[in-house]
Amino acid sequence: MKKSIIALAALGAFAGAASAQSSVTLYGRVDSNVAYTTPGSNVNRGDGVWALNEGGSRTGAGGSRWGLRGSEDLGGGLSAYFQLENGFDADTGASTAGVQFGRTALVALRSVSLGDVRFGRQDTFSRLMNVNFSDSTGLGEMKIDEAVGAGSGRPLFQSYGQRVNNAVQYISPNLSGFQLAAMIGAGEGATARYQGAMASYRQGPLAVALSYEAYDSFGTRTSAFNDLIHIGANYNFGFATVYAAYQTTSDFGANLGAASPIRDYDAYNVAVMVPFGAFSLRAQYTGAKYDLVAGGSQDASKYGVSARYQLSKRTMLYSAITQRSGDGKENFAVKRDITLLGLAHNF
Repeated sequence: MKKSIIALAALGAFAGAASAQSSVTLYGRVDSNVAYTTPGSNVNRGDGVWALNEGGSRTGAGGSRWGLRGSEDLGGGLSAYFQLENGFDADTGASTAGVQFGRTALVALRSVSLGDVRFGRQDTFSRLMNVNFSDSTGLGEMKIDEAVGAGSGRPLFQSYGQRVNNAVQYISPNLSGFQLAAMIGAGEGATARYQGAMASYRQGPLAVALSYEAYDSFGTRTSAFNDLIHIGANYNFGFATVYAAYQTTSDFGANLGAASPIRDYDAYNVAVMVPFGAFSLRAQYTGAKYDLVAGGSQDASKYGVSARYQLSKRTMLYSAITQRSGDGKENFAVKRDITLLGLAHNF
């Protein structure tokens, strides 16, 4: 359950004044797990590694975080709102992005009739696609966007860096389940500009979305690169929810520089979630095929099963077994088997 706290007390700690805002909401999650990882056999790391992991970037149920959000009614169907969210490692207490609010930092205006305009650090569209439409665990214990391969930085599914700095996003009103969004992340002369658009539909048991993202030209480049198209969908039959997703990327290597051996690649994901009261079981398979700059291609895959048990509305036990394989599977960076047991608590 989220906790509401008095605005003058909460915002006074951060900004010292908030006369127009009546309250803010403090929320978050603490997520941690114990995992055993077996690497490829050609790496001198023994038979396996035990670790206490933070729940986000390392195979947990979604990542530890705390945040503040609030809104103000400006009248006439117009409101202002903000969100600040910090990610941290529950096993060490360290910030995961190395900044104060690495997960989200935005301020926005909302019009009931015209939609939202957001300014600040925000989720990429590919991350939103993975969390809400494509991944049965919502980028949790079997997340589909792992990087595979030593030195290549090749992901299975892209999340496009997870977040965009210096971003301006427009989100349309929800019209009978349909919604459109567009976003630009200014490079500010230091990096390439992010640009993307997403269309989604949620009505009844069906959720489906299509997105496009690319980096604009930068430095000596004269055209866009890392062009990504992503379609994802899930359908709730009642006794089970099925998931399917596909990504195709062109000019991927241009994003990472000359060191990247990948030119283009395609990825797909299929999954099912079956509920049993407080239990839910998931099975998922993710595959990718990479076209190499030097010619030829390589494959990679990840598959697994997981179980979740809701001890309460806010507290969950989870477990998962995943295997990652593909070309060069005896290399630790490609092959990885994980068995884990974790606990996540929301507040």
